[in-house]
Amino acid sequence: MLEKYIIIYILVTLLFSYLLSFYLQRRFPTKEIKQIQEHLEERSWLYKFLSKASEYKNNRISSTLFLFFFNIAMPLIGYIFTLWIVWYLVNVKYEKKVVFTNILDLDEFKNTFMKIERIFGEGSMLNLINNPYTPQPKKLRALAVLASTPSPASLAIIKQTLASKDDEIRLYGYSILNNLEKKINARINNNLEIIQQEAFSHNEKDQEKVAEAAVNLAFAYWELVYMELSHESLKNNFLNSSITYINLAKEFYIEQIDILAENMKNEGNHSLELGIIKSSNKQIEGYYHKASSLYTLMGRIFLYQGKYEQAQAEFTIAKELLPENSTTSIPYLAEVYFNIHKYSITKSILNQYDSLRFNAKLYPIIKQWEQKSA
Repeated sequence: MLEKYIIIYILVTLLFSYLLSFYLQRRFPTKEIKQIQEHLEERSWLYKFLSKASEYKNNRISSTLFLFFFNIAMPLIGYIFTLWIVWYLVNVKYEKKVVFTNILDLDEFKNTFMKIERIFGEGSMLNLINNPYTPQPKKLRALAVLASTPSPASLAIIKQTLASKDDEIRLYGYSILNNLEKKINARINNNLEIIQQEAFSHNEKDQEKVAEAAVNLAFAYWELVYMELSHESLKNNFLNSSITYINLAKEFYIEQIDILAENMKNEGNHSLELGIIKSSNKQIEGYYHKASSLYTLMGRIFLYQGKYEQAQAEFTIAKELLPENSTTSIPYLAEVYFNIHKYSITKSILNQYDSLRFNAKLYPIIKQWEQKSA
């Protein structure tokens, strides 16, 4: 009778183990097995046998035998442990690791390359300010230097001090940003008052005041956006305001250029064409400069908004207005062609104007796009 139960137990255990071996295949997919088999086709029979024996995870027979002997070793209780083991093997997740890549091993660089430090403490301003071991007076001096030359890059560093644990550093960073914003807002308020006072005047001098105020307002609103001093929800409003005042100032200066040019032609003193200053008249020369700066600013706004065709048109007009002094608009025009993937034109523009090399910020870019002689 006992022998009968033992035989039944062995058969049930064998069937139980065999069925669970199918379930285990979810943990070990057959795709990898096929790749290994294709790799073994040209190997010797001994190598194939040893490889097959080592694939116990993906071998259903090996899984069945393992589960069978495991249950035989622990009658009845083994079923519970077997179910748990199979469930665990199917559902367990391991941390993914990159076994082989063609990229650089950055960890190896840490071990093989010597660490280079500057003995006089010069280097990254951001690292200097964020370093907890940097003396507070040195951090304050660094912030003062950044505040003296405000730019998007310097203001981005100053903004990071707002999260500093040092109260004095945090407050100083906040005061720099607050003072800069106050100055821009004061310019906006002062010029808005001028426009309100002189807007309905028919006096030519008053209209010129309005145009100058419009120029200041256009640049002030743009500065709020460009310097990242405005809230995200207000950027479009500021850009639209800048465009409005650009158009207002454009209308005045272009009209005055046409009037003065026509008067000088009638007098027979000079011959002028649009965009080329052949006169020594300082007034009309100033109008050309302001008109060119307005077209450049409008192009920068369109470039910021991703409107590359409109930006290209504005920069082209700005260049034609002052062809002998077009270095302010040319780099932006090159950037437009770069963004629309016309790299050959970008290269041609940057190599065409040698005066761009005297700009310290542009010089590395010019060298990158330098025309190589054959």
